[in-house]
Amino acid sequence: MRQRISFLIVVCFFFFAKGMSQSDYLPYRLNPFVKGGLSIGFLNGKASTNSVGHTGYHIGIGLQIPFQRGSQYRYCLIPSLRFITKGDTWEIEENGRATVNMHYIEMPIDFAFCGLINRNSLLIGGGFYLAYGIGGRMTGSDGLYIYNGYRLKDQPETFGSEVGVSRWDSGINLLADYQIRHFCLSADIDIGLVTIAPGRLDGNNNSSNVAISLGIGYVF
Repeated sequence: MRQRISFLIVVCFFFFAKGMSQSDYLPYRLNPFVKGGLSIGFLNGKASTNSVGHTGYHIGIGLQIPFQRGSQYRYCLIPSLRFITKGDTWEIEENGRATVNMHYIEMPIDFAFCGLINRNSLLIGGGFYLAYGIGGRMTGSDGLYIYNGYRLKDQPETFGSEVGVSRWDSGINLLADYQIRHFCLSADIDIGLVTIAPGRLDGNNNSSNVAISLGIGYVF
């Protein structure tokens, strides 16, 4: 049910942005876009020991809002909304692997500088993001346990009482986009500034999220 609601929010946001981009009342053109691709997550903290990272994906929509038009160099505001998977996988000595999966609805809001290069565009900027966890599970090799005797083979919910990861996450987002006509190549990184799992993944854990995302997109 929560996934359906999240999908409807994304769709409504997209059609609102596209409608606004065609408005005759605006002094400049807004540019809605869609993007998706690969995301690699890590936990930045004590639980990152022996980390090998967690491979996932992201998909989302957004809006480029330029502060002026008709200039070779300009600044713009870029709010967006996306679904992204984060987490980590790490080796636990000879006992095997453990993986924590986290699924988020995330809203980055970035301020970027845009320059034109041979009719193509390069955007570089940053801002902040706010995310809310909507699902995910922790998995591991047979015989691995977390505190209170929960078995990883039973795949406890990441945001449930067994694992206890906080649903809310926020931090800094950095981005770089290279736009070729309507198509773009994108790279960004989320650096979490809040502790998402105090005392949960190990006795003194103070882990925060880090996610590196690479993707392709289309700008309308």
